Amino acid sequence: MRLNHNTLAYTANNNLTAVNNNLTKAMERLSSGYKINKSSDDAAGHAISQRMRSQIRGLQQANNNANDGVSLIQTAEGALNEIHSILARIRELAVKGANETYAEEDLDAMQDEIDQLLSEIDRISNTTDFNGRKLLNGELNKKGYTDNDNLKVTEIGGDIEPGKYGLRIASAGMQASTNLTLMGNGEVLSADEAGTISINGFQITLTAGMTGDAVNARIREAADKIGIDLNETTGDMRTREYGSKQYLQISCDNDELATKLGIDGSIAYGTDAEVDFLTDANGRIGFRDTAGIETQGNRITVTDKDGFQMIYDIEPGAGAFETTITVLSAGPMVLQIGNNEGQTLNVNINKTTSASLNIDTINVYTHAYASEAVDRLDDAVAKLSNIRSSLGAYQNRLDHIVTNLESAEENLTSAVSRISDTDMAEEITEYTQMNVLSQSALQMLIKSNARPEGLLQLFQR
Repeated sequence: MRLNHNTLAYTANNNLTAVNNNLTKAMERLSSGYKINKSSDDAAGHAISQRMRSQIRGLQQANNNANDGVSLIQTAEGALNEIHSILARIRELAVKGANETYAEEDLDAMQDEIDQLLSEIDRISNTTDFNGRKLLNGELNKKGYTDNDNLKVTEIGGDIEPGKYGLRIASAGMQASTNLTLMGNGEVLSADEAGTISINGFQITLTAGMTGDAVNARIREAADKIGIDLNETTGDMRTREYGSKQYLQISCDNDELATKLGIDGSIAYGTDAEVDFLTDANGRIGFRDTAGIETQGNRITVTDKDGFQMIYDIEPGAGAFETTITVLSAGPMVLQIGNNEGQTLNVNINKTTSASLNIDTINVYTHAYASEAVDRLDDAVAKLSNIRSSLGAYQNRLDHIVTNLESAEENLTSAVSRISDTDMAEEITEYTQMNVLSQSALQMLIKSNARPEGLLQLFQR
């Protein structure tokens, strides 16, 4: 037996220390719920689990982003639904106005309501927003610019790649125009000269005794109602709109009145712009061979497959010129729908103002104008339906994105759990075992420390 070195005590103490270390780890895992609490527990597992956790948080935020996108689209959809209702009411009024049983005062009331409803469409389009971002005023439409001030980019929609596109404008559209011989300020309409004149079918009754000022003002007021401007100094009359669909015909039921005002009953028509694709040695610049051009007045619409559509407006009075349009990738709202770079969805929403729907100048003062209004409203409803259809497609896609993100998050969370979470049953078994061993080792340490006391018996003998 040796006194200076109690080997048995050293052995018992080392075993107790090892058991206590294991017991501490077991208690740490049981109290935290994680089997990896620091990198020394499992260096590789710790690195993998941390990377997965960042991916999970990214997936959670991407899920929130996609749900925000759904809310944004639902906001736009709600506004478009109201515009659809307004268009239905305006069309109802146009159909009503096409029935020639109403007096001018009745038509005034219909037109006033139409004008108010058109203003409401513009208000909805310009003010509908989601968290400060305007949705329907064209802010979320793809952007582009031209190198010539005589051509303005109005709308870029569909699957259009950023780049340069070339057009050649041979001539701008023209208004329909004619001329009247207006009465002098001091003239008075005689009984033989009284009668009714018609401007594009809108009847104006001129009675005997009306002064020249009153006659001219009555003609100007009537022309203004149906979108025609009268220069009371020169007598020139022009339609406010441009294009071959615009016409101007003035007739009269009294020959003397017709002679006095210079009315010959002829019809003047406007003209559409003449436009073609700009080419170089490789063919069309930007546009595919399948693209087509349609002009209406000074508005140019280029369409192609896959929903490709570009709309431009020529400045009135512009001469011949060539221009290049640069389409940018900017404009559509970018939704980050994944947790990695490049996992995005671009949401493009066209402008929905009365001007973009081409109904800002409609009136119902004659059967012809009301019938034209019905046609234009049908086109506007179709365009709005296409916009709502695209929004519905975005929302359906986002719904699937949300489902996919939730599934990915669930599976990745399960993977992280297998790496870093404590198996409580297994760890409690380990804890119980280490606890028993700790108590046993402690008892052995006590016994080994007590053993040298046996030496005292040798000294006593």
